[in-house]
Amino acid sequence: MFRRLMTISSVMIAALVILGIAELCLVTNNDIAKYKHLADEYRQLSNQSLSESATQTRQGVRKDIWFLQEDASRLHYRIESESSLLTLDPAGGKFDIVENLSNIRCWMQEKLYDSGPSFMQQLRYLQAEEGIYRFRQQEFIASSVALSLFRLPGHELVTPTSTRDAFLKGNAENISFSVSGKTPQFQAHKFTASLRQEDTP
Repeated sequence: MFRRLMTISSVMIAALVILGIAELCLVTNNDIAKYKHLADEYRQLSNQSLSESATQTRQGVRKDIWFLQEDASRLHYRIESESSLLTLDPAGGKFDIVENLSNIRCWMQEKLYDSGPSFMQQLRYLQAEEGIYRFRQQEFIASSVALSLFRLPGHELVTPTSTRDAFLKGNAENISFSVSGKTPQFQAHKFTASLRQEDTP
């Protein structure tokens, strides 16, 4: 009697397990309709996110860029900005990332060289109220720029903020430089400059 009851119970449990597995694995028309609905919602959200711009405000921005030269030396550029607005714009299936910078200071090593027993560097320093950095093109543009050129000791980047010791300084209507490739391309438009008069005893 007991053995018969155990056999019936085992058969019933096995049947319930098989029914449960079938319920989980069997795809119904209702399941297909729900899947299609979720897939459509995901597609719409993806298309919407790819067609809209996104922005982010940042404070205390700093960018350090190095260029490896043919003689294995490295030129160092640094861009600092008090604040910026980063914008991501969809363009042809990709994002165009543009950063609008404000209150900019930039130091750019132009040349590293030896002067007798000591190392020297020629450095360009610029200040501007506004500028744009384009990430895809790796290009920096600024207008109403104050430019200064220095000859300073060492090969490590120096970041002077006073233009008193600059051997050349002036103003440019706008400047641009591209940081793609080994040689940075710098241009200053409508640049007016003055040379420092050497001190006489």
